[in-house]
Amino acid sequence: MKGIHPRFRLYTVTVLAVGSALLLTFLLQPLLAPTIFLLFFAAVAVSAWYGGMEAGLWATFLSTLAVNYFFIEPVFSLSVYTLDSKLRLALFMVVTTIISWLNSELRTAKQCLEINIQKLQASEARFRRLVESDIIGMIVADMNGAIAEANNAFLKMVGYTQEDLLAGRVRWRDMTPLEYLEVSDRSIAKLKSTGVCQPFEQEYIKKDGTRVPVLLGFALLENNPEQIIGFVLDLSDRQRIEKTLRQREEELRLITDAVPVFISYVDAEERYRFNNKQYEEWYGVSASETYGKQIREIVDKSVYEIIRPYIERVLLGEQVTYEHELPHKDGKIHYMNVTYVPQFNQQGTVEGFVALIKDITDYKEAEAAIKQSEERFRKLTEKVRVIPWVVDATIGNFTYVGPQTVEILGYPLTDWYAPNFWEEHMHPEDREWAVQYCQESALSLDNYEFEYRMLAADGRVVWLYDIVNVVRSEGKPQLLHGFMIDITDRKVSESEREELLKREQAARASAEAANRMKDEFLATLSHELRTPLNAMLGWTQLLRSRTFDQATTTKALETIDRNTRSLAQLIEDVLDVSRIIRGTLRLNTQPLELIPIVEAAIETVRPAADAKEIRIDSRFDPTVGVVMGDANRLQQIVWNLLSNAVKFTSKGGIVTVQLDRIDSRVQIRVSDTGGGIAPEFLPYVFERFRQADSSTTRSHGGLGLGLAIVRHLVELHGGTVFAESPGIGQGATFIVNLPMKALAFNINKPQQLSPSNDGKNVNSLPTLNGLRVLVVDDEPDTRKLLTTALGQFGAQVMAVTSAFEALVALEQFRPHVLVSDIGMPQEDGYTLIRKLRALSQEQGGRIPAVALTAYARAEDRTQALLAGFQLHVPKPVDPTELAAVVANLAGRT
Repeated sequence: MKGIHPRFRLYTVTVLAVGSALLLTFLLQPLLAPTIFLLFFAAVAVSAWYGGMEAGLWATFLSTLAVNYFFIEPVFSLSVYTLDSKLRLALFMVVTTIISWLNSELRTAKQCLEINIQKLQASEARFRRLVESDIIGMIVADMNGAIAEANNAFLKMVGYTQEDLLAGRVRWRDMTPLEYLEVSDRSIAKLKSTGVCQPFEQEYIKKDGTRVPVLLGFALLENNPEQIIGFVLDLSDRQRIEKTLRQREEELRLITDAVPVFISYVDAEERYRFNNKQYEEWYGVSASETYGKQIREIVDKSVYEIIRPYIERVLLGEQVTYEHELPHKDGKIHYMNVTYVPQFNQQGTVEGFVALIKDITDYKEAEAAIKQSEERFRKLTEKVRVIPWVVDATIGNFTYVGPQTVEILGYPLTDWYAPNFWEEHMHPEDREWAVQYCQESALSLDNYEFEYRMLAADGRVVWLYDIVNVVRSEGKPQLLHGFMIDITDRKVSESEREELLKREQAARASAEAANRMKDEFLATLSHELRTPLNAMLGWTQLLRSRTFDQATTTKALETIDRNTRSLAQLIEDVLDVSRIIRGTLRLNTQPLELIPIVEAAIETVRPAADAKEIRIDSRFDPTVGVVMGDANRLQQIVWNLLSNAVKFTSKGGIVTVQLDRIDSRVQIRVSDTGGGIAPEFLPYVFERFRQADSSTTRSHGGLGLGLAIVRHLVELHGGTVFAESPGIGQGATFIVNLPMKALAFNINKPQQLSPSNDGKNVNSLPTLNGLRVLVVDDEPDTRKLLTTALGQFGAQVMAVTSAFEALVALEQFRPHVLVSDIGMPQEDGYTLIRKLRALSQEQGGRIPAVALTAYARAEDRTQALLAGFQLHVPKPVDPTELAAVVANLAGRT
C-alpha cells in the first residue's frame, strides 16, 4: 500500500475496520446484546490509531450509520424514534470521538518519540563520527581537570597516550602553562555560570616539553553538569601560515619601498588597501591612517575631480595611463605620470587596481630647458659655418636643417626633408658603415660623434664632423639633434700623414695580433696537426715495410684518407682565420637559392651522421626567396654548423635543419640533441680558439675555429648568428639570419669604422702636458702600454696593480684623471670606484675616471657608469683615442 494515496489509504482502513466490526456484530449479536456498540468502539480505536483523528471521525460516522440502520428499531431504516436510542447513539458518538482524539494524540506522541529517538541517534552518530574523524581534538573531562575521554587528534596534538590520560597521570590543567592559567580559570567560571564558554587561544605543554598553540572551546554536558566536553584545534599550521604571510608582506613592502615610484592598491570601492613608503612621504600620512579610507578623503577635492574619470575607466577593466599636475607641500607644482592597472577576480570582475605614480617633474623641467637651449643654439649656429639639424627618430626624416647647408653643400633646404636624402648623398664608401653606426649608437648612447664624407651638389667631397645628441622617451630614441662641422680643409692637409699613420697602425696591429695569437694557438694547433699526421705516418711506414691482407690494407688506406681530409680541413680553417684576421677574405656574391645549398651541406655530413646512427631531419619553407651571397661560403656556414652538431650529438640522436622566411630575412636553424652548451660558455661560443673543454682530457677535437668562421662569414653577408642552449645535456640550436637581399661589399677597400682611427696632424693631437694620470691594471703589459702611450702625449703617469695600491697612490700622487681596469683579482674596478666616490672632494673623491676594460657589452657599460665612472672604453683602444678621452675628462678639449 506504499504507492496508494494517503487519504485513500485512510478511507480504506476506516471502511475495513467498520466493516469488520459490522460483520462480527452480526455473527455475535446474541452474545453482544444489549452492548451492540462494543465492537464498533474497537473499529473506531483501530481507525484512529492507524489514520489519526480524521480516520477516527470517519469511523465514528460510519459506525453510527451502521448501528442505526441494522441494530436500532426500526431496523433497515435511518429513522430513530425512541429517546433511549437517540441517547445511546449520542453517547456512542461522544465516546468514539474521545477515543479518536486520545488515539490520535497517542499516535502523534509515538511518532514524535520515534522521530526524536532517530534524531538523537543521528546526532549521536554524527558526534561519534566527529570524534573518531580526528579532524579536531575532543576531550571529556571533569571540573578538576581529570580527562575521562580523548580522541586520537587530541592525543597526537599533546603527545600523550590514552593510558596517560585515563590513568590520571596528567590533567588538562597540568598541560596549561602558568601564563595561561588565569585565562583558563576565567573560562571555567564562565562555563559554570552559562554552560558554555567562548573559544579562546592558549598553549598546551606537550609530553616532550615543547608547546603547541591551540584554540579551546568548552561546554557542559546536559546529562552530567559536572563533566565538560572540550573542542581543541591545533593552531600550529595557522601560525606558520600567518608568519609566512607576515614575512611575504614585509618583503613586498621592502621591495615597493625601494622603488622610486608611488605604489598604491585601491579596492573597487575606491578605498586604500596598501601604500608604499614613497606614497606616505608624499602626502605625509602613514599607511595605517590611509588604510580603508577612500581616495577623496586623502587627496584634494580638485585633484580628485581630475583623476575621477580615469578611476572610473580602470574600474571598468581598462588599463589607464595619464599625466597631470599635482601641488606639493613644498609649494611647487609637480608633474606626475600615473598608470592604473586593474585586478580581476576569477569571475572576471574588477575587484581593485594598482596605482603606479612617478614624479616626472625633473624630466619635464629638463625637457623645457633642452628646448630653450636648442632654440638659443639654433640662433647661434645660423651665424657660423656649422649646419644644425634635427631628425625625428620615429620616422627617420629631418625636421630642421640650418641655412648654412646651402653654402657648404650647395643643396636647397627643401631637399633635406625628402626621405633618405642624407643617406643617398653620402660618399658610397661611407654610406653603409655610417648609417649602421648611427642606428646602433642611437640605441645605446646618449651622445656620439663621428666623421664621414658627403657629396656636394657640384660633385666635391666634403668631410663633415657630426656631433649627435639623442633624446629618449621611455628608453626609446624619439629625437636626434646636433650639428655638422665642415672639416674638409683639415682632412685634405692631413691626407698624406693619415695614409702613413694607417700603414703604421696596420703593421702594428698585425704584429700585436700575431704575437697575441701565437702562444694560445700553437699548443692546440700542434696537437690537432700531429694527431692525423701520426696515423698517416704510422700506416704509411707499415705499408712500406710489410705486406698486409686486403682488408687491413683497405682499412689503412681509409685511415690515411680520412686523416688527410681532416688535416686538409684544419689547414683550410687556419687559412680562413688568417684571411679573416688580415681582412683579405673575399666573397663572390651573386643571386642564389638557399635550399640547394643547404641540401648539399646535409649530403656532405650525412655519412658521418649515419656512422653514429644520427637522424637528420630537414624542413624547408618553399617561399624562401633569393639572397645575394657566396654559394661556397654559405655552404661552408651550413656545413660547419651541421658538422658541429653531429660531432657533439651522441649515437642515435637527432639533428634538425630548418629554413624559413621571416619578414625580410631568411633564417637557418640547426638544432641537435647533443651535449648542449654551459650557460657560462654560451657568450664565448663564437670566439676564435675558445672551446668549452680545452683540457688534455677533452672528448672532442678541433681548433675552436669553425664557429668563429661561421660568425665572420655570416656578418660578411650582412646577417647575424647566435646560439641557444638550455644547458649541459639538453642540446643546442644555432640560428643564422640573412637579409633577403644581402649586399656583399669589397673587403679590400679600407673602411673607416671609427673616427678615432683617423690620422691627425700634430697640432690637432690632444696635449696632456703637466697632467697626472693614475693607471690601475693587474696586467704588466697593459700597464706598460698605457704608461708609454699616455707618456707620448706629455702626461705624467703612475701605474699600480690593484685597487688597494690605487687608494694609497691617490694621496701621494694626487692625479687629475684615473684610468682603471675592471677585472682584477681580490678587488675589481667597481669596488675601487665605489670606495673612491665615498671619499671627500679634498681626498680625491670627485676625480674624473674612465673604465678601460675588455668587458665591452652594453650592460657592462651601464654597470660601469652606475658604479661611478664617467666613461667606459672597451679594450683594445687606440692610444690617440685614449689620450683624447683623458684630455676630455681633464677639460683639455
